[in-house]
Amino acid sequence: MQAIIAIADNKEIFDNLFTYSILCGLRFKITCSSEEALNFFMENRTPLFIVECSDTNIGPLKFIKRLAPACAVFAVSKSADEEVAISALKNGAAQFLRLPCGSREFYYRLVNFIRMLNLDTGMEKIQIITLGKLKIYPQNNQAMLDGEFIPLTATEFKLLILLVNKLNTTVTLEELYLALYDTENMQYTSRVVSVHISKLRHKLRLNDLPYLQLANIHGKGYSLKYTPETENRNNG
Repeated sequence: MQAIIAIADNKEIFDNLFTYSILCGLRFKITCSSEEALNFFMENRTPLFIVECSDTNIGPLKFIKRLAPACAVFAVSKSADEEVAISALKNGAAQFLRLPCGSREFYYRLVNFIRMLNLDTGMEKIQIITLGKLKIYPQNNQAMLDGEFIPLTATEFKLLILLVNKLNTTVTLEELYLALYDTENMQYTSRVVSVHISKLRHKLRLNDLPYLQLANIHGKGYSLKYTPETENRNNG
């Protein structure tokens, strides 16, 4: 689906709220300007808006309902005042959410709302690699472990993708060098790669995941070994 227009007095209200949704393939056009929202809507005919309602005035929501009365509005607010919610719902919001709210909870609320509207989320276009509790999102350069984001550097993520693409086989040192460094620097990379591998092991908490091990194949390279049967035994 097209990018969802999100309007707020301060864009920062959406920074953490949209994190998981973006990771899962949803796109947003975030703006503080009614004029910018109007221009984007005229170009893209977005069927859904997310609007911050900071008080009972709910000016942005009223603007949207005048602009596109047939479009659905998902209202959010940090205000604890019940009247803000009532005002939003009375003036056309189809959904209301009081903040704070975790980005994963918001994502599932939003996706369920989108499904109720019979809109295409576009999620089928997003590749997700699942290895037990580890989920990898190659298109977004992100990884999650047991529902939490892993703070991987760009180099660590590139290493992880190399290892995952050759799961249960050996990624040679030469392959690692060529992928991560310029060829003229290869003579200096052995120790550096070892350090990155060590940090990757630590961040993935592999000591707590018996079904996922990053092995050093002496003199040859590294192998990420995934044994789902071990995971199933532990869960059983």
